[in-house]
Amino acid sequence: MPNTHEGRAPDLASYLTAAGVLDPEDRDSQFWLKALDEVPRHPFVPIRAWMEPQDDRPAGLIDRDADPDAWWGAVYSNCAIITQRGDGRAQLDDESVHPTSSISCPHVAVEFLRLLDLAPHHHVLEIGTGTGWTAAMLSWRLGDDQVTTIDVDESVAAAAGESLKEAGFAPLVLVGDGALGAADRAPFDRVHVTCGVRDIPYSWVQQTRPGDCIVVPWMPMPGQWGYQLRLDVLNDGTAVGSFLGGCGFMMLRSQRRPVWPPYGDRGSKSTTRLDPRTPWAAMDRGFALALAAHSPHLVIATAGWEDDGDDGAWVMRLRDLRGDGWAIAIALPGEDTHIAQGGDRQLWHDLEGAYMDWLRAGRPGRDAYRMLVTPGWQDVRLA
Repeated sequence: MPNTHEGRAPDLASYLTAAGVLDPEDRDSQFWLKALDEVPRHPFVPIRAWMEPQDDRPAGLIDRDADPDAWWGAVYSNCAIITQRGDGRAQLDDESVHPTSSISCPHVAVEFLRLLDLAPHHHVLEIGTGTGWTAAMLSWRLGDDQVTTIDVDESVAAAAGESLKEAGFAPLVLVGDGALGAADRAPFDRVHVTCGVRDIPYSWVQQTRPGDCIVVPWMPMPGQWGYQLRLDVLNDGTAVGSFLGGCGFMMLRSQRRPVWPPYGDRGSKSTTRLDPRTPWAAMDRGFALALAAHSPHLVIATAGWEDDGDDGAWVMRLRDLRGDGWAIAIALPGEDTHIAQGGDRQLWHDLEGAYMDWLRAGRPGRDAYRMLVTPGWQDVRLA
């Protein structure tokens, strides 16, 4: 297959159709299928980048000069491609450093674009320009004048601007804190967020017309997992939304997972008959939202086996995003769970209480919860 956009774009469209992301019989899907054909992806991928694993392809460095076939194959496959680590201070192949900019895998990107439910008159604000590829898709659909995109990283925004120009698009590219939105360009009909957030900036609600919407990756456990959240803005200054499919994104820089101090050694000790693996296994069945509703700032920092295998300990560590609370739950074979916790909140007791409440409610799933955003707070609750 030739190393060109024309030679490879149909494969990407075929993949998304086979995966059920796009339906050739659906009018909105038809627009995005055409966009995949007419908006090249390769101008938005640097000569050297890091390919995330996809299907039978392992993660690894891609270099257009050294191995053009591998580079082109990655660009037009359904994988995310990392273009920056450590805010530009680390090498792309240093996997010990978190990625800080990328071009999302087409599957996820197109799912979020479809959630916008765009119409020709819509004026869109995109939070997180990244490489510029989704800004190009939006410009293709709506026109350059109706798309504003903002990124906090000046070098990322500059590179995106050049890539957009190469691809034949010219939306307004701003440098700034996306949490503040773009008040000078408001109001917007749609806000398209390409980075994970836990706390919804109220400026996005203020800058969106009543009746229109914000589509955002909401990540209650920063840097771990999240949900596609579509928020409808109401005429009373609030927004209400539903949780849709799962997702995982790099966090908005101002909401990155904090660097916590070491766990304390003076906390209280106790035991419980609840195995921490039980609530952990229910996180993607609705319990993550139940926990967010019950204890909004409690996060599971780590969870998994330690001491090299099944004969060791399974350990869950909890932290508080707004205080100094911490907890450690240790499951050992044949024993009750050992709990240590300290700080200003008893985090394990909060998690155990949230889990029991979720069971009493009949294990409500993702569809049973709603997000409410107001000028002063946000809240996850059962519908």
